Amino acid sequence: MPDDADVRAASRLLGKASDKAPKRKRHHYIAQTYMDGFSGPEGRLWAYYLDNPSNPRSSRPEAIAYSNYYYSQIRPDGTRDDDSFEDLWGAIETVWPETMRAVAGGRVSLATSFNVLGMVAITSVRVPAARQRNELLLAADLRAKAMGLERFGALPDDLQRYAGELDTIPVGINPQQSIPLMMENLRQFGDLCFKMGFEILHNETDLPFITSDNPVCLYDPRTPAARRRPYEYDGQAELICPLNTKMVLRGSSRLRPVDQIVRHGRISDRGAVTRINNTIARFAYGLALAQDRTSDGTIALHAAACPTVSIKIVEKPKGADIVWRHKFGPRPKLAAYIDTPAKAARLEAELAAAKPKPDLDDV
Repeated sequence: MPDDADVRAASRLLGKASDKAPKRKRHHYIAQTYMDGFSGPEGRLWAYYLDNPSNPRSSRPEAIAYSNYYYSQIRPDGTRDDDSFEDLWGAIETVWPETMRAVAGGRVSLATSFNVLGMVAITSVRVPAARQRNELLLAADLRAKAMGLERFGALPDDLQRYAGELDTIPVGINPQQSIPLMMENLRQFGDLCFKMGFEILHNETDLPFITSDNPVCLYDPRTPAARRRPYEYDGQAELICPLNTKMVLRGSSRLRPVDQIVRHGRISDRGAVTRINNTIARFAYGLALAQDRTSDGTIALHAAACPTVSIKIVEKPKGADIVWRHKFGPRPKLAAYIDTPAKAARLEAELAAAKPKPDLDDV
């Protein structure tokens, strides 16, 4: 990928992390340098935690949108790799400020396209909305397999105590299982880019774009906004991702050529910015972010729902299968992963306490 004179293509930085870099504990699922674009002059932005959206907090990017060791992987020898994914994200994050300066000036080039689409790609797969969706599907698949074994009388001995209750027993997934799926999701995003052209829309109004912990919005533009399903489309697709308070990336299956930014456009209508912010707020998972308080109402309007999945287990002659779809709905609560005897004992106690007590009159 060729560089511009003042913009390095992120591809040139991949694999160049120093072995002497300090181990990283705080793993941001939204890049700090990306959040800088939504911060005010003092380097702070408003963080709306969507379980309490009426009480946003003035925060610095480094203090939010992270989880400790979120991308750490356990190596075969039992040691922990805290940095491989952070290094991958870092190649694109390093060139983000220079890329945004060029894009703000109207640049169209291979380097800026690669860097912008790269940031959007890694953001789409690294966030809790994506990882937890994968974990929900892994849990449903495990449940379906266990229910199939029970139907054929082949349930393992250590699961026999759950016989007859497999449709309700909590199924926790090791978070390590969703980490490799990020790479599969990256490949899927790459396939999507070969179906779309992209443009940068510049916000010329006084209403800033907002963002969230799940800023990549994908949907069928022909479906009315109130009836859209996240990430589902039939033939035509539209993608929206805010880049900062003044720029948003728009992808469309009707734009050509594909897999690159082809043009810049302007938005001077405040109503158009509000509609885009409504889409961004609707795709937020647990956290919305804004430079100021002008979008309080928009964020609150969509706080009760987020992109998630509906899952149904269907019994079949040879076992059971899962059928699922994307939807907007309440934020899911994932079952805890049980990896120690103490956790297992607590779960068993909770399950026993939840069982209905026998009626003494029936004894």
